[in-house]
Amino acid sequence: MLVGAPNFRDLGGHAARDGTIRTGKVYRSSQLSHLTDGDLESVRHMGLKSIIDLRSERERMAQPTPAVLRTAGDYLSPKSDTDFIFNRIFAESEKTAAAWAAGFSTFYGLMLDAYAPEFIAMFRAISDGNLPILIHCSAGKDRTGAASALLLDFLGVQRATIVDDYVRSSSELNGDMHFKNMLSDAKLHLYADLPPECRDVILGTKPAYLECLFATLGDRFGSVSGYLAHHGFSAAERNRITDALI
Repeated sequence: MLVGAPNFRDLGGHAARDGTIRTGKVYRSSQLSHLTDGDLESVRHMGLKSIIDLRSERERMAQPTPAVLRTAGDYLSPKSDTDFIFNRIFAESEKTAAAWAAGFSTFYGLMLDAYAPEFIAMFRAISDGNLPILIHCSAGKDRTGAASALLLDFLGVQRATIVDDYVRSSSELNGDMHFKNMLSDAKLHLYADLPPECRDVILGTKPAYLECLFATLGDRFGSVSGYLAHHGFSAAERNRITDALI
């Protein structure tokens, strides 16, 4: 664990369809702007060849990644901000925990299309051999959680294990003041007048959110392999992902 990014972890070690996921190949994390000197040294020793930054331009400006970690294989989400999520899902929602939890479930179903460029960039980097790779967003729990879940599911990790890894973010982030202050760093105008119970929804993870992601995936594409095929991945390219990580 990194001091300045407690939600940083290796996705390796899980039992998968054809073996065990290699360690030291795929990492997931929250934003990296608060890394200590020791953290930076640890990350540099990982030898990252690609960082998939799922954050919007506004988020990156508010919490810039240290320049020393940038790689030639970086992918930066082209989205200018995340207003489209909240304008579409939450603008008319009642400001109650139940309504916002339902909104988050909706968001997870929409991510397959809304974040298709970002998710495909992650799978493409792995298929092309740009490893080790780091996937992260601001908190490392929603967009990163969805991306990680899709990758683990593609590799044949049991769904219960995927959910366990996903909800782990809540405990990892529980004592992180940088995360708790995140709402005032990048999205004040969207969150300023939310009641505490709605803010608590934003700060948490629920299995129901991931269930919505997988239900939408199954209904529309059948599987992650079908999702990749829909977005132009050949069978050989999909096999390269498995070969690289198992």
